[in-house]
Amino acid sequence: MDNKTFTSRLAKRLDREPGEVATLIEGLCNVFKEVGNNLDSVAIPGFGTFKSSKKDEMIVLDEATGERTLFPPVITMEFLPSIVLRKKLAK
Repeated sequence: MDNKTFTSRLAKRLDREPGEVATLIEGLCNVFKEVGNNLDSVAIPGFGTFKSSKKDEMIVLDEATGERTLFPPVITMEFLPSIVLRKKLAK
């Protein structure tokens, strides 16, 4: 499902305009970015937890050419579903 389809389906369910729902989704994404940059977690009861972690920068050596490449640090978010959600999806 692409972003446009998701936004339109969510707008129908919430009985709101797609533009308004797109603004709400953008705000939610901004909150997740801020929380991720602070390496905090977001817990949504009954849904799950979004846990952020940071991978340090690293230098990788290409053995064939002897060239070194620097990879910058990366912050990732992992979703851990709640037990309630896992039970609902298992049905």
